[in-house]
Amino acid sequence: MGQRNGRGLRTVWLASAAVLAMGLGGPAAQAADLAPPAKAAPALKKTDGFIPFYWDAAKGRVLLEISAFDTDVLYYVSAATGGGSVELPFDRGVLESEVIRFQRVGQKVLVNAQNLDYRAPSGTAARAENVTASFPFSTLAVLPVESEAAGTVVVDATALFMRDAANIERDLKRANQGPFKFDPARSTFYPARMKAFPENTEIETVSTFATDAPGALVRNVTPDPRFMTLRIHHSFLKAPTGYTPRQADPRIGVSAVRFTDFSKPINDAPDGAYVTRWRLEKKDPTAALSEPKTPITFYFDPAIPDPIRKAMKEGLLWWNKAYEAAGFRGAIQALDAPADMDPMDIRYAYVLWVDRDERGFSSGGTYRDPRTGEILGSKTHMDTSRIRTIANYFDAYSGGLPADGSGLMVADPKLLSPGGLDGMSPGQRDLVLQRQALLTAHELGHAQGFGHNFSSSLNNQASVMEYPTPRVMVKGGKLDLSEAFQRQIGVYDTYMVRYAYTPFPTAGEKAGLDGVIKDMRAKGVIYTPDSDPRWTWYDDRATPMEDLKEHAAARKIILANYGPAMLKPDEPVGSLRDMRLWMAYLHDRYAIESGLKYVGGLFTNIVVPGDPLPPTEFIPAKTQKEVLGLLLDVVEPDSLAIPETLLRQLPPDPGGNIEDLSDDAAFDQLRAARIRAALVLEPLFDTARAARMVALAARQPDALTFPQMVEAVMARTWSATGDTTASAKALRRVSQQVALESMMILGAKAEGSAEAQAYVLDQLAQLAEALKVRKDSDPLTQAFYRQTARDIDHYLADPTTNAPKSATTPWGKSPRSRFPLPPGPPLG
Repeated sequence: MGQRNGRGLRTVWLASAAVLAMGLGGPAAQAADLAPPAKAAPALKKTDGFIPFYWDAAKGRVLLEISAFDTDVLYYVSAATGGGSVELPFDRGVLESEVIRFQRVGQKVLVNAQNLDYRAPSGTAARAENVTASFPFSTLAVLPVESEAAGTVVVDATALFMRDAANIERDLKRANQGPFKFDPARSTFYPARMKAFPENTEIETVSTFATDAPGALVRNVTPDPRFMTLRIHHSFLKAPTGYTPRQADPRIGVSAVRFTDFSKPINDAPDGAYVTRWRLEKKDPTAALSEPKTPITFYFDPAIPDPIRKAMKEGLLWWNKAYEAAGFRGAIQALDAPADMDPMDIRYAYVLWVDRDERGFSSGGTYRDPRTGEILGSKTHMDTSRIRTIANYFDAYSGGLPADGSGLMVADPKLLSPGGLDGMSPGQRDLVLQRQALLTAHELGHAQGFGHNFSSSLNNQASVMEYPTPRVMVKGGKLDLSEAFQRQIGVYDTYMVRYAYTPFPTAGEKAGLDGVIKDMRAKGVIYTPDSDPRWTWYDDRATPMEDLKEHAAARKIILANYGPAMLKPDEPVGSLRDMRLWMAYLHDRYAIESGLKYVGGLFTNIVVPGDPLPPTEFIPAKTQKEVLGLLLDVVEPDSLAIPETLLRQLPPDPGGNIEDLSDDAAFDQLRAARIRAALVLEPLFDTARAARMVALAARQPDALTFPQMVEAVMARTWSATGDTTASAKALRRVSQQVALESMMILGAKAEGSAEAQAYVLDQLAQLAEALKVRKDSDPLTQAFYRQTARDIDHYLADPTTNAPKSATTPWGKSPRSRFPLPPGPPLG
């Protein structure tokens, strides 16, 4: 569900021919004059097109025919086959983007990447050339000339393709997967995917990366982990002309290409940004509502199952309503990809169906012109596991739904098609299809140039560019899924379409764009920076209090009804320990994350002079205290507990799964409680939060202070009384231990607030003295008190050395399973 517009998008701008010549010892023309006599063209079959090429099968090389030098060519490097894991960033689609120029120097042709990070687009030619000369460019390859005639040369381009063009080595290293190196002996070309057309040329390779020390992720997905082989696709596209860039505005989340603009006035910040969008033009420019000359057309992978593909296409078409507000009728088209269409062809917006070894994110990636922001194509990755994830959500909720079948989401009839989801109940089917339509609208929103809006919950599902979890309401003591997922484009999405795509007269464009923002603000539609507490993924309601309360009520019903009744007839009971258990037990995890941002937070808005919104706003202390109280409800024993009736139904899963805490016969409910408590307590003692609370308390009347927050935590953990059962005492010890370690972590960080650090250390010293004399009839609790006092004394002797690294896993011990926490996003 994330957006990928060229990972590490390296849009670098090439030096001019004159500057290149200076660096190479003389004018390029002189170098060409010294070239040896032309050789005859190779006797190979030519594939004609934008850049004609020859495939020399006998020598395993590709020759390119180049006739245009010192002109822009758009060059994209993509993965044509995937990495098989969400944690390996090699999904099919764009990985690297460049603007290149071919430069002839004697009997060689340089492939040089332009440096578009620094520009002077509205300056004089001399100013632009000066910027070019001030920064380095990158030579990607040097290609030997094979033959030449009438200004056209044929070069051996093998060096451009037989390299780590997609930066696979770098990314494997970043993922701690070993020191892989490109292996030319195990790499070659893939002629079946090598084509040329009037405006683009496509070359594909089989590229192998080798190491003697592969990481675990690679070992999981490769037959021989010493050799990881991917097909890498190279696209050359004729640089478009006639497109007018549109200035970006940070007050609305339309994606942008950004650069340093040295042509800006000296009293202006040199920040340049153009929105990313398709070239959408009216057939009838005089009509208020016109069909486009060329609609934005997305092609859907034939591998997508028919019922799912229909729902996905309908979800994409939701966007057409928003485009009507920008003056276009039928701007978006959703088509099945023809059987002979090459998914990697740069010309197409292709929706890929991506399999991985585990569930993963979907993501929308675009091929953009780095010079202007114009979107020219896209490859969107739709993860196949998401439909299973949503089906699992339904399983987890099923026991708490009304027996009469009410309270279920009924999908839009347009999403339905006969057959294909056999074995699903209508309620589960409709939930899956409605969510898949929404997910498609989200990911293909990225492919239209739109970023996230994680504040849209403030305006009740104002954007499909939010990350949604199912809205689970409680009505009459039962769960209600009737509003589980959004059914249409939101009001904020329409503003993005208006901003990016409304045709404005050149002289009135600035006023027209400002008018879109003004209208959005007047209607109270919110878009905030990610520094704002309201910017939270997977939240739902307008306030964290509403969100926490609704999730708490639903979670209680979900856990009480979770059990074997949700399983298929042949499904082992042990599979109850899989992801569905965490969906139930941590049903409120994202509401918790949202609420935490409000404690010690500050509202921030993106404004320019004259905007009606204030740049910053205090979060009322009353709101913070209410949120804190709801968060601390989570660490109470009754919230940490798993019903005994359920614990008895949790034998080990005979198939094994990554979500299980261990392979023990007994499910470790205390370990689960520790995970849950840590979701609340460790972030409360975050270094930045503590410093901010100290600083804001000096400014905000009646603020929630850092000492008040610590006091509230202590009251719910170490100072709490009244636990009478063995279960309650054990769970209280869990929350006490997590609170202790969270405070220790903060107290050891000298880079934070000195006052907060001093307060925490003082509280720990007082706690140690109190525990030395505290009595409890339970021997485990009594021993726990005494050992904790000794641990604090040991810690205070040298907090930096003795502090735990995390409160998530037992202090000083390795996790009992492969993962200290159950896998988190993407659960939604």
